[in-house]
Amino acid sequence: MNRHSPNNPFPLWGALLVLPLLVLAIYLHFKQAPAQKGAELTLDNSVVQGEVIAPRPIETINPIVPEAPAALADPAAPVGLDPEAARTAVQQVENSVYERATAMFEREPVDVEWAAAYEQSLRAMFAQHQGLQRVSINSIRCHTSMCRIEVFTPRDADADFFTAMFYDGLANFRAGELNAEAAITRRMEQGMTSVYVARKDHTLGFY
Repeated sequence: MNRHSPNNPFPLWGALLVLPLLVLAIYLHFKQAPAQKGAELTLDNSVVQGEVIAPRPIETINPIVPEAPAALADPAAPVGLDPEAARTAVQQVENSVYERATAMFEREPVDVEWAAAYEQSLRAMFAQHQGLQRVSINSIRCHTSMCRIEVFTPRDADADFFTAMFYDGLANFRAGELNAEAAITRRMEQGMTSVYVARKDHTLGFY
């Protein structure tokens, strides 16, 4: 016969009923704690000095890249001008310098002795320099304080090539014997380029 002991006031079945409830309560406590902690981390600056501030929504910022102005497509073109207008403006400036240099050179008297010797040296430089041999020369003339070499340059590329070769020739011909102040002038519409070389201890005054 199964009888309860009078010394055990709490029946065994009661303990078996309380134990699952206790385990369930502990499980729910630890399950909710990380979630609450994570929720607190998402509220960036939501509590400031006791004030509750609604969390700000995260916005996606799309960067705006401005388009480059059309005039900047050609770095040499003045701002606000189309390429053709820019070319015309450059021609006007170059023609002005070309005419001023021509006028100064033509007015200058000729130092016959110096001019003849220097012209001969310049012609020798053109004859010996491989790049300058490809240049179509119009004239080589010297006066008193400067010399002028005129060449045909139908295209811009021809003028650029001549300019590079001429400065290379001045720097290297006879160990730089002819190296001196020099300046380039152009008349683009006529396909002409002139280079002026200053006599030693002289300067070019048309710029």
